[in-house]
Amino acid sequence: MLNTHSSQKQHAPMPKLAIWLLSRLANPAYRDELIGDMEEEYTERQLTNQDASNWLLRQTTMAIWDGQKAMIRTTGFVKTLSIILCVLALPTIALFVGWLSNMHMPSEHLWQLLMAGEVHYILFNSEYWGIAWNESGVSHLEVDMFMHIPSILWAMVFAVSAYLFLKKLKPSVWVFSAFTLAYILVPYLFGYGVISVFELPPQKVGPILAFMMLAPFFTLPAYVGFLFKGFANCST
Repeated sequence: MLNTHSSQKQHAPMPKLAIWLLSRLANPAYRDELIGDMEEEYTERQLTNQDASNWLLRQTTMAIWDGQKAMIRTTGFVKTLSIILCVLALPTIALFVGWLSNMHMPSEHLWQLLMAGEVHYILFNSEYWGIAWNESGVSHLEVDMFMHIPSILWAMVFAVSAYLFLKKLKPSVWVFSAFTLAYILVPYLFGYGVISVFELPPQKVGPILAFMMLAPFFTLPAYVGFLFKGFANCST
């Protein structure tokens, strides 16, 4: 009885948790073959009294890591990430533009941040969110607040550049996303640099802040459009 019980323990199948994780998180290009090979190796290690448990843990971790790296390289992942970015960024920018257009006597702290062009600090300020949502919120937004010609022209320049970039160089999805990120960051960095270097009066800071925020606002949807049109295959 004891020998039979020991034999059964030595021939235990690979844990169902490991199989479940591998079947969902390993690289789909060779997922089934990998699970089969690991089951054979796991059984053989038990039969030869090798450390099967630690080996299985290491191999499962490495297979999941490899699978996630492969998944990140797919256009499907980039498309999903881009949609999430738009869902988060576009309403945030719209709310900031509404607050900037309907601003009445902000606190000294918010005013200093505004005059320094430090929007990245304003957006992480709890006082701003309370004011923007309650006093200058969505109900105060109007279409003409977004009619900013320099920002629209910037988005048009991006559209032409993106078309040529995709047509002539045929970049990977990540290279194209990095290209777009540069177009999104340049207006903000340019505006922040100008406001930081020159002591501008408030009436001149406002249009620069609008360009810093609205140029990405118009560029992001154009990027998503090119992304879905230029990278139809989600597996590359």
